[in-house]
Amino acid sequence: GHIIADDAPQTIADGLLVPLKERTWHFVSNYVTDIYTASEEEIIDAMKITWKHLRIVMEASCAVPLATILKNKDKFAGKRVGVIITGGNVDLDKLPWMQG
Repeated sequence: GHIIADDAPQTIADGLLVPLKERTWHFVSNYVTDIYTASEEEIIDAMKITWKHLRIVMEASCAVPLATILKNKDKFAGKRVGVIITGGNVDLDKLPWMQG
């Protein structure tokens, strides 16, 4: 029922590093019924799956919804679900699965 601040989150999904504030908390607390999360590994796996099957490089922030859908298949079974794929914020020299 309240915001838990995390001023320095660590994630490859750098496009999502915007903290929740009072202005946006109003909408979340009044209209959001479920929140799904994804681990770093699940985000990377979603990026890999998109590359493997579609030959599209998906940016990490965009892979989070797909990762949560794959992780919670039972919640989405039988439903039409759309995921917008973007890749404009991808450095091909720094893909997470190529880091060593």
